[in-house]
Amino acid sequence: MSAIWTTAVLVALLFPGIFFFIGVATYERFSREIIRSGAVSEIALATLVSLLIHIALLTCLGAFGFRLSAFLAPLAEYDSVSHVEMVKRVTSKLLPIALYLVAATGCGIGLGVIVAIGVVTGPLRFLVKHKWAYDLIDRDRRRGITTVYVMTTTTEDNKVLMYRGRLHHFMLQEDGKLSYVILKDCARYYMNFGDAELSTGKQLDIFRGATAQRRVWDYLMIDSSNIANILFDPSVQTIKTTDEGNKALQEAIRARREAIKKLKRITATISANNPSTAAKPDAEGPRQ
Repeated sequence: MSAIWTTAVLVALLFPGIFFFIGVATYERFSREIIRSGAVSEIALATLVSLLIHIALLTCLGAFGFRLSAFLAPLAEYDSVSHVEMVKRVTSKLLPIALYLVAATGCGIGLGVIVAIGVVTGPLRFLVKHKWAYDLIDRDRRRGITTVYVMTTTTEDNKVLMYRGRLHHFMLQEDGKLSYVILKDCARYYMNFGDAELSTGKQLDIFRGATAQRRVWDYLMIDSSNIANILFDPSVQTIKTTDEGNKALQEAIRARREAIKKLKRITATISANNPSTAAKPDAEGPRQ
């Protein structure tokens, strides 16, 4: 029984370190890449983070007169008091312990988010192995546009199939290679390796025949097995909301609504001017 309680206490004390990883993952999707080793290193880091948070919290509480020894001393007399008295002492400590664990866990989550922000924005980039990927992540979070040019492994007559599009999502493998890349607003073309200048053909919009409603999901996923090379081109443009853009959008919506109403009125007028004719009665009467 004592082994079970000891395990439960140890797990509870490790909550800040465990939730540290959760805090990292809430902001940064490559969070596991920060830990360069395996599960042993993760447990060691969780223990270290938990220890640092507990030390910091107990130090802060000590500044307000809290003493850990005085708090735990009544529980150490379990062999000299009755079971009823010990139950009363334990239950009186449950609420303060629960509040402390909640505060420590919150600190773990907050510290994880801070570390993730530092990794993505740059100050803590040294913690990760594949640093280049975070330039793309940071640009996406700043609502920047990254244009991607993908050279595929599909070739024919010295011509290589290529794609151009706006980066929407990508995923890395453990060794840093791309697992896949997803593009929007895609175009396909070819590069002629038979030409000394490596000329390219005309770029054709893949979704050029689709309506605006259908283009909401114009995603193109390219698997790593079909990627020979890839170029990420940061654009100076950024996606942001402006008063002019909002005004233009409202005017476009208003014009579309007026056009729909006008079309309905025309349809109603045509229907009124051309009523359906009633069926003519049989002039010959019923046959005998």
